[in-house]
Amino acid sequence: MGFMEKLGALIELIRLHNLLVAALTTLIGYTAVSVYSSTSLFDYPYTLYVVLVVVLVAAGGYVINDYYDIDTDKLAKPWRPIPSGRISRKQALIMAWILFLSGIMLSFVLDLVIFIFTVVNALLVYEYSRWIKRTGFPGNLVVALNSSATILMGVLAKSLLLKIEIPIVTLIPAVISFLLVLGREIVKGIEDYYGDKESCYLTIPVSLGVCKASKIASLILVGVIIVSPIPYLYGGYNILYMVLALFVDAIIINTIVSYARFWHDCSMRQLIKVSSTMRSRLKVAFLIGSLAFIFGVIPI
Repeated sequence: MGFMEKLGALIELIRLHNLLVAALTTLIGYTAVSVYSSTSLFDYPYTLYVVLVVVLVAAGGYVINDYYDIDTDKLAKPWRPIPSGRISRKQALIMAWILFLSGIMLSFVLDLVIFIFTVVNALLVYEYSRWIKRTGFPGNLVVALNSSATILMGVLAKSLLLKIEIPIVTLIPAVISFLLVLGREIVKGIEDYYGDKESCYLTIPVSLGVCKASKIASLILVGVIIVSPIPYLYGGYNILYMVLALFVDAIIINTIVSYARFWHDCSMRQLIKVSSTMRSRLKVAFLIGSLAFIFGVIPI
């Protein structure tokens, strides 16, 4: 195998598009503190190092996920780098540890508190791939925590740089991220109901049924709608934030209404079918929400 082909496999393994999202969400937390403390949005090169820590750990997480998912991917995704033979399992493990350790060592240079935060998150990401993901709802919680952890990293890093207490309002983006991702994880669990049941994964849909799961997911997503206006009403974010936040709210309302149509008879088949569409839409909602916080700090 040529060098370029091997490099292409490595890039595929770390999922560049997801790393971009991790970088953006880190900046969301970082700029949130900047907005509410009336300081510069970015602090070069400190901001770059903070983002790099998150990206390295996230990349390590994606690689180790494929390492532990080898048996599943052989059947479901045989084209992935490891099952296709473009990257050996040993090479993937070495790559994952290099990425994890690089992020951890860089975090130690920044601050001891950031180092501890990074180590805890790296361990959580690793253990999620190793066994937590198979526990069902606890796995959903870890995914939601990981999504909000990148925002919290930005909040923590900027607050430490300024030597100030973390402004409570800056935690709102992390709360929104947690609720949106947790709701989406339950929606994914509804879509994957039959496969998860056969694999004995104790997801909410498997444990409580698809109908109750769709109601729980809807209730969690309502939380996003309730919290979403706070950054704008508090005075830190501009009208662009609110406009984009309303798009997110509209997608969530559409999801809830789509589910509610089938609650009267709890049609499992229809709820599973709806979940397939809603899962994709909620991913778009997460991206729009991220852009809302990014564009929301631009002076207009």
